Amino acid sequence: MLKEQFHIAVPTAFLEDESVDLDGTINHIRNLYKQGIRSVLVSGTTGEQHSLNLQEKMELLNRLEKEEELINEMEIIFGVSSVRQKKAEELAERIQETKIAGVMLGFPPYILPTQEEAVSYAKSILERSKKPTILYNNPKRTGFDLSVDSILELSKLELVLGIKDAGAKEKS
Repeated sequence: MLKEQFHIAVPTAFLEDESVDLDGTINHIRNLYKQGIRSVLVSGTTGEQHSLNLQEKMELLNRLEKEEELINEMEIIFGVSSVRQKKAEELAERIQETKIAGVMLGFPPYILPTQEEAVSYAKSILERSKKPTILYNNPKRTGFDLSVDSILELSKLELVLGIKDAGAKEKS
């Protein structure tokens, strides 16, 4: 269960050649920790869910695991989403083996799944990560809008803690 009241979204740092700057990203998280922040969201809500490839996400995850103070003292939430479900599942399986506190589960862009496919996708990731999960519905970025019925169905699952929904205000 996540305990912190709020989570700071951490932008992933990049080098001039557009490769991931692991040191820069970790240093930023360390800086936030020194300022008293106790929960961060990595690779989640600042575009990284869809712009980083699986290898880059795994490298970031591996690096976080090596940061004992951060991984033990902070609540780190890791974003999971991919155009290819198998890649999201692979990341979720790897996250299960870590001290990552939770997952922010995004829906893939471009795919336009049916509601049934989106629910199946979410359940598959939940089964593999076994981590507390915040659903992330962002239809303007993905082209897909999780319905109220699908939200209600997924919210019955023990691991689903809530939703970040940038969709229609009528849902709230």
